[in-house]
Amino acid sequence: MSEEFETTTVPGGQVHLWSTSRFHTITMVAYWVWPLERETVTAATLLPHVLLRGTRNLPEFDDLQNAFSDLYGASIQADAKRKGDLVTLEFVVQVPAGQRIAEGLDLTRPALELLGQVLWDPLVVGGGFEEDRVHREKEQHRKRIASLMDDKMLYAAQRCTAEMFAGQAYAAPRYGFEEDLAQISGASLYALYEQIRDGGSFHLFVAGPVDPDPVVAFAAKWGRPGVRGDWSAGEPFMADRPVKMVEEVMDIQQGKLNIGYRTGSAWRDQDFPAMMMYNGVLGGFPHSKLFINVRERANLAYYASSRLDAHKGVLYVMTGIPSDHRDTVMEIVDRQVEAMARGEINDEEWTWTRIGLQNQYRELQDSPYGMIDMRLAGILHGVSRSPGEMIKALDAVTEEEVAAVGRRVQKDTVYFLRGKEGTEDAGTEV
Repeated sequence: MSEEFETTTVPGGQVHLWSTSRFHTITMVAYWVWPLERETVTAATLLPHVLLRGTRNLPEFDDLQNAFSDLYGASIQADAKRKGDLVTLEFVVQVPAGQRIAEGLDLTRPALELLGQVLWDPLVVGGGFEEDRVHREKEQHRKRIASLMDDKMLYAAQRCTAEMFAGQAYAAPRYGFEEDLAQISGASLYALYEQIRDGGSFHLFVAGPVDPDPVVAFAAKWGRPGVRGDWSAGEPFMADRPVKMVEEVMDIQQGKLNIGYRTGSAWRDQDFPAMMMYNGVLGGFPHSKLFINVRERANLAYYASSRLDAHKGVLYVMTGIPSDHRDTVMEIVDRQVEAMARGEINDEEWTWTRIGLQNQYRELQDSPYGMIDMRLAGILHGVSRSPGEMIKALDAVTEEEVAAVGRRVQKDTVYFLRGKEGTEDAGTEV
């Protein structure tokens, strides 16, 4: 199966087209890429949701949603995500392919026209977005921010990142700061929209059984010429400093021990496949060292895993534990990291990790959105990697290469969210 996107440059951006009959739907994803900044992260992550509130021609939310639904059940969703030192505003459209419709209609053009209205022709009142709909969406955004606090696993992960990247924009929570919402108005949000629209990097991806001509024509029609930012997702995070220890106390049932490591290896680096294997063996799967040694053998964790941030080149160990076992769990985690640096990987860990990672990439080949997201990562880092290429690269990784990247891994930050004395359920079986 071809995994190639054909790229065409148009005024104001690029179109990336993967014309394939593999899928029964056409997936369109429009991205604006903008620098991640402390001052604008809250407004920037709010913006996609306000744009979905309505357009000049379809001013009400229901009008817009019904217009998409009338295209045989097409849909649109919007969100904002972080890619290293960048924030991406994404708009995802799903539309049935023509051959799946009895009349054989090509819905590409009308779906693109609706998407164009959302992106470039929003409802504007008095030089800004309508205050009432901005206010309503701010309340929804407040709930998004609060939801990260309510989920203590996510909260601990974010707090570890915030401490690790203190003083940098990357320390900001995914959806920004609740205290910033009060100062966002319809006028100020529209001013930011104009900056991103006219200066942000724009990418339109389309995957499925689609004719490329109307897609390119659409982008050429709506595109706005101008000077665009050409930002990268950033370099791997490295810093020579003592380990930072942070402890926080809350009224919770279960302690959260999160540890951040600098790896020096990110998406663009040649040894990135080896770093993927390292993370998989250490804590990416139920057969990995952390799960087996912390949870299964020592019976000290509700969960124990690791996660690799490919954009920043950092690795996180995440555990849920009884608070009074923090030091013991840290010692076990340290031993696993040290074992990785020595290349102590058994056959089962090695074989099942490689199979697990390769299966993840095979599943990605069946996901248009996943393929698009992976291609965008390649663009932002200047190094393209397809699932097929990663499957081959993982086959070529050696245990010595994994040990070599392991010797570069450095503990940076330890964050521990402790339960108040007497709040933990001592009778809970781990």
